[in-house]
Amino acid sequence: MNFEKSLLQEKINRGIDLFKKNKFDEATQIFDLLKENSESKIISLFFLGIIQTKKKNPKLAKENFFQILKIDKDHEDTNLSLGILYQEEKDFNNALIYLKKVLNINKNNFNAIYYLGLVNFNLRNLDESLDFFNKCIDANKDHFQSYLMLGHIYLRKKEFDKAVNNYKKVLELNPGRERTKFNLSWCYFALLKFEEAFEYYEFRKEKMIPKGRYLEVINKFKSNLWNGQNLDNKIILIICEQGYGDNINFFRYLFWLKDKFKVKIIFYSHKKLEHLFKNSPFQVVSDLNSIDHIDYYQHLLSLPGFYYKEFKDFQKNINFIRTNEAIDSKWENKIKKFKKPIIALNWQGDSRYSHDDMRSIPLSYYKDILNNKNFDFISLQKNFGSEQIKSNNFENILIDLSNEIDLGENAFEDTISILKKVDYLITSDTAIAHLAGTLDVKTYLLLSFNPEWRWYIEIKYKCFYPNINIIQQKKFNDWSGVFKKLKDDLEIKKMKD
Repeated sequence: MNFEKSLLQEKINRGIDLFKKNKFDEATQIFDLLKENSESKIISLFFLGIIQTKKKNPKLAKENFFQILKIDKDHEDTNLSLGILYQEEKDFNNALIYLKKVLNINKNNFNAIYYLGLVNFNLRNLDESLDFFNKCIDANKDHFQSYLMLGHIYLRKKEFDKAVNNYKKVLELNPGRERTKFNLSWCYFALLKFEEAFEYYEFRKEKMIPKGRYLEVINKFKSNLWNGQNLDNKIILIICEQGYGDNINFFRYLFWLKDKFKVKIIFYSHKKLEHLFKNSPFQVVSDLNSIDHIDYYQHLLSLPGFYYKEFKDFQKNINFIRTNEAIDSKWENKIKKFKKPIIALNWQGDSRYSHDDMRSIPLSYYKDILNNKNFDFISLQKNFGSEQIKSNNFENILIDLSNEIDLGENAFEDTISILKKVDYLITSDTAIAHLAGTLDVKTYLLLSFNPEWRWYIEIKYKCFYPNINIIQQKKFNDWSGVFKKLKDDLEIKKMKD
């Protein structure tokens, strides 16, 4: 009997050893056989579930885990694994069920406490999340991941000094975590400590990890990173980065370089945005085929830091966007059919953006605005988000232009012409806000409680877009106050008209 148990344990250990070496197929063969033995069924099913989790097969992983719970509903590691799996699938309510069950089994399970912090953070239960991560730190003073999450929580709560302290603790424990330095930049921008903010902003991933356009440039040219050197009689290539809005917003800094130096400036642009920048004194390209030599290169979003270092200020708006007369004429004929003042709407940014929940707004919040009979409303929403018009039954009060606008290779071609002809734009924090701001369109920009870093500068100094009226949440995740203020403002404007 002891010999059989010893042989069984040897097979289990062999399977575990293969698993640790990432030899998942060989380990699966062993555990598939061992699960038929009642003595090794649970451990075999557990490792089969973990293997499927590693192989990104959550459905098969759950099947194995659920078989275990039929045998032992209080199996601690299985409940934990299911909780983590659901958390990774963003099924946060199911994640809560299994992770809480783990704590009922073992109130000191560190991983359950940590993942409950993550789940509550994703559910925007910031105070509950805070409690769980503090418990993690009570158990392990060196758990940098918990300090990191505390930094994120305090950042969202706008307690920026506390966020800074926690991010600095992360760097004390893990000095190589450069992404955390970027998190610090957001805090310092919000605190209006711009020297520190721009210093840490240079640790954004677009600069720290050469890929895409950046990698092309450093592979093709024997050139230097520009850090303020004299550019007279030189050639500098400025690399676009991040989203469309960032490039529209900060293209203005190329004009500063032109005024400061006798320099040839090449802007390496997104292909779909290239047309926006053609009405400028710079060479604008979307590939490097025609470029043989440059002396320097720099990323577009590094230029504001150099400008601030010299002037302790921010570059004012420059309307550099070219006009397409044919498209203007087309939309002029369509727009003049409306009899009331026109308000254009845009509510959803790129859903893939990691902080999209802090900027996009469900269209349902616009209901009272859309019922204002003093205006005609048109939608500039494209792709993801436009389906909300139908799901909210707004088809009769909000004209959906998604199938008519910007259908070609150039981004925003139709949107530009429409914006120039509407009375107001109401938008969340998307590229269209920067487009309208550059075009001097009267705009209401609706912002979350803790918006993206540049808007803290705009709220304080009104230096980017003088035509934009910002309405910001007063409380976390509360859009009702924003839309009450917007509704009142529109009523006042109509009375003045």
